[in-house]
Amino acid sequence: MPIFETQIVKKKKKYVPKNRLYLSFSSEGLGHSSRAMAIARGFDKEDLVIGSYSYALERFKNEGYTCVELPPEFKIIGAKGTFDVKKTILQNRSGALTFNNIVRKETQAIRDSEASCVIADGRLAPVMAADKLSVPCVVITNQSAFYPFFEKDSALIRVFGRSFDWLMKTWLSSAEEIMIPDFPPPFTVCLYNLSQNFKVKKRTRFVGPLVCFNPDELEEIEKPAEKYVVVMLGGHAYRKPLFDTVIETAKKFPDYFFDVFASFKTDGIPENVRVQGFAPNIASRVNAADFVITQAGHSTAMELLSLGKPSIVIPDYKQIEQENNAIRMEELQTSIRMQYAEFFPDNLTEVIKKISNDPLYSENAMKFKQMAREIQGRNRVIEVIKDYTRRLQRY
Repeated sequence: MPIFETQIVKKKKKYVPKNRLYLSFSSEGLGHSSRAMAIARGFDKEDLVIGSYSYALERFKNEGYTCVELPPEFKIIGAKGTFDVKKTILQNRSGALTFNNIVRKETQAIRDSEASCVIADGRLAPVMAADKLSVPCVVITNQSAFYPFFEKDSALIRVFGRSFDWLMKTWLSSAEEIMIPDFPPPFTVCLYNLSQNFKVKKRTRFVGPLVCFNPDELEEIEKPAEKYVVVMLGGHAYRKPLFDTVIETAKKFPDYFFDVFASFKTDGIPENVRVQGFAPNIASRVNAADFVITQAGHSTAMELLSLGKPSIVIPDYKQIEQENNAIRMEELQTSIRMQYAEFFPDNLTEVIKKISNDPLYSENAMKFKQMAREIQGRNRVIEVIKDYTRRLQRY
């Protein structure tokens, strides 16, 4: 008689989700983790699992959240403040070989968390992992179009950009919905960074600014001078010339006080300037300011407009997303946009005079503050997410 060899196939345990949220976000820049924190504070800690890496992961660990360490998906290469598309492509050319492993890790993290809803901010893997498990997934992004990041480069890179854009549309369209943490059109700051593809647009919902503070509950800060300016430049070395320009310009405005948040040192700081790397109540400082000088990151823009603050914005050179944000803020007449190439003391002096003397910018910024108060973006986001977390539990 023939002997038949019997193979025992081990079946995967059926995935049984609980009423729990899995929140996966990028640690590139401060915006993703700030939005994630705004969401997290709307849930009980035992109902939430955080997936991230680097300093953002540590931030949530320090707050007492259950966390899973994830690998970064994509490494961006730049030099002197410029996004280098060619080097970024070469650095990530083998990404397809490792991306499947990242998706598998993310899938296992969702299984282990027993989540009934996945939130993805700045990451693609959780969208794909949620799709594999048939778990509802919500993408939070201020950037759903990616071809503009490549269109000014060589023909080869433009072709790559189209391919990358197609992949992004496909992945985004597998999510249940895409939340844009911005004002609804025609008041949207990130408008020029959004996809026009119908597969993406039909899943898009504008929910309003998603900031991790309540503007009406901020500590009141006494202004150190009649004219108070907050300057936020961070610690990237390529922004040191901006810092030097602000210091020199401040000498021309002895009646103004400049609070400068940056990780640079220099001699000859005038008496009307205070330089500090970080302040735990920086939102309160911004709230007290007459205007702000800063970059044009999206989360920064949402925080400024939620507080009704006019601004002078300097987008990082060749950072298309920031450049588009800055253009929109200028079009909405809440900000004055300056380029790196023109950011010198004489030019900045004239811009400061203009934003100080023309009430248009303050008036328009205050309209956005009122709009943000009416929209209640954070509450809207949490309400929608809680609905998704309950969908797999209802029957």
